[in-house]
Amino acid sequence: MGKPRIFLVEDEQVSKKITMRMLRETGLEADVREGKTLAAGLSGLAESGVDILLLDLNLPDSGGLDTLKAVCGKFPALAVVVMTGTEDGSMGLDALKLGAQDYLVKGQFGHRELARTIRYAIERKQLLNEKEELISRLQDALKRVKKLTGLLPTCADCKKIKTAEGKWVQMESYISGHSEAQFSHGFCDACYKKRLKEIK
Repeated sequence: MGKPRIFLVEDEQVSKKITMRMLRETGLEADVREGKTLAAGLSGLAESGVDILLLDLNLPDSGGLDTLKAVCGKFPALAVVVMTGTEDGSMGLDALKLGAQDYLVKGQFGHRELARTIRYAIERKQLLNEKEELISRLQDALKRVKKLTGLLPTCADCKKIKTAEGKWVQMESYISGHSEAQFSHGFCDACYKKRLKEIK
């Protein structure tokens, strides 16, 4: 994987400078976009494709997990790493449940950990997106599979089936048109003996 395209949403100047310095130390600062508010972040994400969002939860126009909900609700396929100033582990776990790939506590990580977190978060999100795409395709395929259900009006003598339009059609033709079944024809033992007697 080449250098990731990063979007940093952070309103605190000190935290932003520290993060940018760490990205520079790992050679990842070349393609970084910035925003100071949730609105600026959402607007910037919509305008240009990025691989990952580094998101401060407490912004001038949004606070806490609501910030993450807003981002994941609008960009569910985007890898997000939450950057928080609190050591509350439960908030970090809640962030993961809401769609973040990881979280970092400000002041408790270095440039190597930041770089590793970014790359792992992108890879995890890509795998998750591929899994969800596969599930979606399988669900679509299952919807297209035709199933026969309900009561079928059948002639007791010739075994033809009455359609919803009132026409009588061969059972094989009806079933083939309403399911994935295919037919091959032959004789059961009783019918074979009956036909044999008729021929003789």
